[in-house]
Amino acid sequence: MTTQRTSWALAREAAGLILTAFGLLGVLVALGALHWAAGLCAALAGLLTTGVLMRPKPDAPPWAHAVRAAACIAGYGGLTGCAFALSTPLGWIGVSVAVVLVGLGLTTREHEGEGAS
Repeated sequence: MTTQRTSWALAREAAGLILTAFGLLGVLVALGALHWAAGLCAALAGLLTTGVLMRPKPDAPPWAHAVRAAACIAGYGGLTGCAFALSTPLGWIGVSVAVVLVGLGLTTREHEGEGAS
């Protein structure tokens, strides 16, 4: 048995998505009116958050994982670029945090070394 949504439920879903999109656009425009970097940082933070929260299943096609990686790289790289534009030390903090995260990703995990003895 399949359940189908009624036309009212679909209309409500569409209206909710449209209102969300316009609300986010309003926030980005308002932040951009305050300062260009504020609006750009908010948009890039949203892109980075989307990439972090988007978790494809392990058996998902390779392009799904590539899209997630691209969103994370574009978001973090853009935020680091904005940080360099605002203040050089802030940019270097962003680069250093990325290096730390890569280093943590490369360290040996406990469960990988247990069976090696």
